[in-house]
Amino acid sequence: MRRLLLSGFLAFATVAGLSAQKAGYDPVKAPFGHGEDSVKCRMNLSLMSTSAKAENYKEALTPWNAVYENCPASSKNIYIYGPRIFKSLYASETDAAKKQQYFDKIMEIFDTRLKYFSDDNKGTVLAYKTYDYMELMGDKADSKVIYQWLGEAINEMKSDMEPKDAYSYYMVASLTQFLNDPGKKDQYITDYFTVTGYVDEAISKANAANDKANADYLGLVKEGIVKAFVSSGAGDCKTLTEYYADKVEPNKENKAFLTEVVNALGSVGCSDTEIYFSAAEYLHKLEPSAESAIGLANKSLRDKDYDTAIKYYHEGAQLESDKNKASDYMMQLAGIFSNQRNFAKSRQAAYDALEFNPNNGEAYILIAQLYAASAQNIFPEAEKRGLVFCAAVDKLQKAKSVDPSVAAKANGLINTYSGYFMDTETAFMMGIKAGESIFIPGWIGETTTVRLK
Repeated sequence: MRRLLLSGFLAFATVAGLSAQKAGYDPVKAPFGHGEDSVKCRMNLSLMSTSAKAENYKEALTPWNAVYENCPASSKNIYIYGPRIFKSLYASETDAAKKQQYFDKIMEIFDTRLKYFSDDNKGTVLAYKTYDYMELMGDKADSKVIYQWLGEAINEMKSDMEPKDAYSYYMVASLTQFLNDPGKKDQYITDYFTVTGYVDEAISKANAANDKANADYLGLVKEGIVKAFVSSGAGDCKTLTEYYADKVEPNKENKAFLTEVVNALGSVGCSDTEIYFSAAEYLHKLEPSAESAIGLANKSLRDKDYDTAIKYYHEGAQLESDKNKASDYMMQLAGIFSNQRNFAKSRQAAYDALEFNPNNGEAYILIAQLYAASAQNIFPEAEKRGLVFCAAVDKLQKAKSVDPSVAAKANGLINTYSGYFMDTETAFMMGIKAGESIFIPGWIGETTTVRLK
C-alpha cells in the first residue's frame, strides 16, 4: 500500500511538473526550458536525433515525445523526425484505431511546427503536410482537402513555391473537382491561369539565375498542367470564348486581365476570334507587348493584310524578352511566306529567327525544304536539279550541328534528298566532279559542295 501510494504520488508530481512547465514555458526566451529541464531537453534531443538518423524510430519515440511535450520550440528536428517516426509506426500497425491516432499525430505535428517556427515558409510546410496526407490516405485521399491545403500553400508562396511539383498536385485536385462537378469549371479555369502565371514567373526567375535544371523542371510541370487543361474540355476554344465573352469590354483598361485573355486563347489555338483580337488591340493601346503585337499580326493575317502582319510579327519578336519565343514568332512568319510560295521572304524570316536563337534547328530545316521545293524553278533541266538538293543538305547538316533535337528529322530528309543527287555518269558528262564547289543561281544564290549518288 505504501509503495502504491508512493508510486501514485510520484506520478502526480510528474504530471503536475509537466503542467507547470507548460504553463510557464517561454518558446522565445527559453526554448529549451530552464535549469534541469533545459538539460533534459538537450539530452532527449540528442537521443532522438541519434535514433532517428539510424532509422530506429521505436527508440526515437520516447525522447521525441519528451521534447515535443516539454520544449517544442527547441529544435526543428522535432518536426523533421516526428512525421518519420509516426509514419513508421503507422506502416507497421494493424489496429485501425491506432493507425488513425498515428495519422492524426502526423497532421498535428505540421500544425505545431508552424506555431513554434513561424519563420518557416508556411506554404512549404503545408505542402509537405499534404504530401504525407496523400501518401497515408492513398486512394482515400479527399481532393477537397488537397485542394484546400495546397491552395493555401500556393497562395502564400506564389512563384516561389517549394516543392515545385505542388503546382501539379494542386491542379490535379482542381481538375478532379471540376470532373466531379461541372459547375466548378470556372474555378478550374481560374486556377489554371493563376498557377500557370506563377509557374511562368518561376521559370523566368530560374533562367535569370542561370538555374537551367529548375527552369527545365518547371517547364515539364507547366507542360503537364497545360496538357491536362487542354484535354479536360474546360479549355477548348468554344468554352474560353464563352467564358471571356462579356469580360473583355469591362476590363479593357486591365492590362493583366487582357494579357491573360490573349495568352489563354492563343494556348488553345483560338487566336482568330473577335474576342482575341479585341483583347489584343486594347492591350496594345495600354502597353505594346509581344503578346498584343502577335495578336494584331493574327488579325492582319485574317484580313489578308500581309504587310501589316509582317510589321506586327517583327514588332512582337523585338518586344519579346524570351529569345526562343521571339525566334518562334519569326518561324511562324516564315511558315506563312512558305505557304504562299514566297521562298525568298520565307528564308529571310527563318534567318531572322536564327538572329534570336542561333540554335533553332527548325529554321535551317525550313530553308532546306524551301530549296528542295524550288529545285524545278532553279534548273529547268532535270539533270541539274540534284545540285539544288546538295544545297538543301548543307542546311540539314547545319541544323543537326546546332540543334541535336532535330537530328532525326534532318537525317530523314537527308536520306530523301540524297536520292535526288546527280548520278556519277550524268556528272561526268557535264564535267562536274564530286566535292567541287558550285554556285546555285536564282533566289538561292549560294555556293554548295557537289554530292553524287
